Amino acid sequence: MQAISPRVTLTAEPLTPFMPWSVEERAPLPEPTVPGEPERQLLVEILREPPAIVERLLDATRLQGLVVGSVAVIAVCTSAFAATASAARGHGEAWALPAALASMNVLLALAASLGPIYAASILVAARVPIARLVAALLASAATGSLLLAGLAPPLYLLWQLDAEWAGPLLLTAAFLLSGWAAGARIHRLLSLLAESVTRAALGRPTAVLSSEDAYRVGILARVSWMMVAFTSGLGFWAFNALG
Repeated sequence: MQAISPRVTLTAEPLTPFMPWSVEERAPLPEPTVPGEPERQLLVEILREPPAIVERLLDATRLQGLVVGSVAVIAVCTSAFAATASAARGHGEAWALPAALASMNVLLALAASLGPIYAASILVAARVPIARLVAALLASAATGSLLLAGLAPPLYLLWQLDAEWAGPLLLTAAFLLSGWAAGARIHRLLSLLAESVTRAALGRPTAVLSSEDAYRVGILARVSWMMVAFTSGLGFWAFNALG
């Protein structure tokens, strides 16, 4: 009499779309770009070209430049906005401290949110390599900082015209618009990054994310936006960055 072996169904943990287990991921790094090829401006890419930012995220030789450039954009733009807001409110020469506190606050907020975001990526099985996650967060924050700096001149003008209503309302709207832009950009960057890695792993240039992968990437993007907004708001309140 033949023995009947029990059938065991194994339920595997879903793989993160950012880190497929493939031979391509273990391959040596590609050769650097041929010298003489014109390099696109990082500032333009941060502002309006998410696919170009994803190319930098996937290229280990350009990742450090993206991080350093994004930090510089965040520091300059947030400092300029804080200095303008301080001057508009009549603080005169006391603009240096708010400028320094504002830029420091944003960078510290990003650092403080990195741990919870990375933990969330593990929980939803959408783990991003830490270097790429840091660069993506900085690039998205740089996009919001550019928008914030662009709203500084209108803020100064409206505050001079109406310091009771128009100025404070535009100040609040500037932070809301900047946060919205950063949140939309991190969602776009993570989605494009997951799609690029998936296409490379499958070897199909037209491959798209499955509905399950897209859902998990969306959760990670929303958690990222929520944590950065929370830590930034808490930092501005704690440090009184705008005076």
